[in-house]
Amino acid sequence: MTRFLLLALPALLLLIAGFHAGWDLLGFDNPQTLPAVQLLGLWFLESFGLTTLFLLMRGAGRGRFADGIAAAWAAWVFRGPVVVLTLTSTTTVTAVGFGKGPWWNLALGWLGLYTFAGLVLAALARRSDL
Repeated sequence: MTRFLLLALPALLLLIAGFHAGWDLLGFDNPQTLPAVQLLGLWFLESFGLTTLFLLMRGAGRGRFADGIAAAWAAWVFRGPVVVLTLTSTTTVTAVGFGKGPWWNLALGWLGLYTFAGLVLAALARRSDL
């Protein structure tokens, strides 16, 4: 278990940081205006949460990769309110509806990131014999 945690937390931190770097390189609008230390803390909290959720779902009788994807998608669903709060704090949202704005690209990007993170967790669990 310790070996898995020592592998998983830094791997997810690097994955999230790489996602943000790629997001900026592709020119997508990023509403994050947090200082670097707070952003790193947020990434650590997300990687810790994903790892914890994976460990909680592990052992439900499914395969490792199914557990990884289930944990990632559950985390993405619960991350939704954070995306909406970020959106409403940085842009003006009309009462009629959201429309397809920058929040849509951000939400889909995070779905892809979390899915890949779940697969990484499953591969690391297999590697560390968890």
